[in-house]
Amino acid sequence: KDANPDFAFFVNDHTFVLPNHLCQFLREHDSSKDTYAGHALKGKGESAFNSGAAGYVLSRSTMEKLIKEWDDPKSKCSAANASKWLQGNPGILTAQCFGEVLNIPVVDTRDKRDLSHKFHAYGIIRTVTGKVDEWYLNKHETLDNIFGVDTKYHHRPQQGAKCCSIRTISFHYVEAGESLAFWEVMQTVRRSPLMSDGEIKELMNKIWPRDKEGLGGYSHRLPGPHLAVWDDIIQVIRKISVGAAPPSC
Repeated sequence: KDANPDFAFFVNDHTFVLPNHLCQFLREHDSSKDTYAGHALKGKGESAFNSGAAGYVLSRSTMEKLIKEWDDPKSKCSAANASKWLQGNPGILTAQCFGEVLNIPVVDTRDKRDLSHKFHAYGIIRTVTGKVDEWYLNKHETLDNIFGVDTKYHHRPQQGAKCCSIRTISFHYVEAGESLAFWEVMQTVRRSPLMSDGEIKELMNKIWPRDKEGLGGYSHRLPGPHLAVWDDIIQVIRKISVGAAPPSC
């Protein structure tokens, strides 16, 4: 059966998605207009692109234009005309198509209230602690040239409780075990907002995976019981759980 969605969300199979927050985000956009939205990155000399790890949204209008280019064997957007490296990195090839052929730009999706990000390329623990890869941070340095100068953060991810918008949409490197625990914690906090910080911490320590099989190779374990970063983790859990009901779209 043919499908004609208003939007498509391209995301990895180990990316944790808050579906109701994604629905809220999509309601702010028009599928008849071009949309290429996610966590923007750009290295020096590169086309701007959205992190495939954090996921990105394409509108129907954008998908129709992209498919038309794919169907044209002479198009620069066609994988057949791309280098082997680009063929192995279709997200970058797509971004080049948007930037060089279709003139569809990346957009600043941060929360306008506090400039926190909604799409995250790492799991919640690494995002909150700020222990992410240097190459990833470096690819925010040129965003001032695209979005305008951000004198406070220069578009870089923030650490601590300021890392994450209350309308956070995604976290990456979240394997099955951590995904199940993460969802259970958020739903428990959503249903019982009067839980104490100690109760949330106890629940997380009880159900969160600790081994590599449950966490995967790129996620970090929960911090030690007496570390101050717990305050930030619990604050983030509380604020993103507020709207974490099952999807409404």
